[in-house]
Amino acid sequence: MSRFLFLLIVLIASCQYRSSLPPDVPPLIKCKITVTQNGEPLNNASVLLNSVLGTETWRVSGITDANGVAVLFTNGLFEGVPQGKYKITISKTEQDADNIPPTPEIGSPDYEKWMKKYANNPRSPNTYSLVEKQYSTLSLTPLEIDVSGKNVVEMKIDVGKKVREKLP
Repeated sequence: MSRFLFLLIVLIASCQYRSSLPPDVPPLIKCKITVTQNGEPLNNASVLLNSVLGTETWRVSGITDANGVAVLFTNGLFEGVPQGKYKITISKTEQDADNIPPTPEIGSPDYEKWMKKYANNPRSPNTYSLVEKQYSTLSLTPLEIDVSGKNVVEMKIDVGKKVREKLP
């Protein structure tokens, strides 16, 4: 019983900590960004806000859901964004599947064939960007947002055509 009580107290204490902002975090404004690609919701994309002043005190980001909506958090813990002007980058990547079959048992007839075909093949899959470079690169992005006031800030962005560009 005392173990349960201890865990309950720890849980309540951690919830209370996250519900109030630490003194060094500025007031936050709730912010939602809806991302589409070629008019369709873009799910599981990363949305990152970067201060136009270049003073990155707080990391502001979110991940889009199935409807393309990203709720933004400061430092991954606190819902909302400090007031200011930001450049927006949006990125989504995918990797090739590992198409190399498992290594056959040493000494089996297929082992030598497998070694000749796959032994010198790199196993790291290729990574591809699924968002045009102009939206996923900070120095190129035309996307900006001004977060101010006290109301929820909402923005809709379309990141253009579908792409699959190999990353270095």
